[in-house]
Amino acid sequence: MMDNKEIVIKFFDEGYTNKNYDYIMGCVSENYYDHSPANARSNADTVGILKLVAEQFSELKAEVIDVFGENNMVAVRVRFEGIHTGICMGIPATGKKISFEALEYFKVNDKKIVESWGYWPDKEIEYKLLN
Repeated sequence: MMDNKEIVIKFFDEGYTNKNYDYIMGCVSENYYDHSPANARSNADTVGILKLVAEQFSELKAEVIDVFGENNMVAVRVRFEGIHTGICMGIPATGKKISFEALEYFKVNDKKIVESWGYWPDKEIEYKLLN
């Protein structure tokens, strides 16, 4: 049985890199609450966001660089890499390879992700796409 850190790591592997949305539906609560600007309110919303990101960036890979967990909270630093092939933040596809890091925090109860806080570096992403 996976511990909370393993659940979160697998969320990034399966959700972003492998596009295994069935896994996401199972590991994220139906009542999930995302405090980030993405604003997901369920596991289905989460899958919708993952699909949107997959449209924006092809060959997307998410690599968990650091993970820390205590009790039911898990913090991660994640490196995302992909090719900008869809509209992102109003910017049409550039074909540029992009890499950036994000910090995210998850609350896991009964082996399901129930809450998260996290922000992608939007200004850095925008700069890299435009320059």
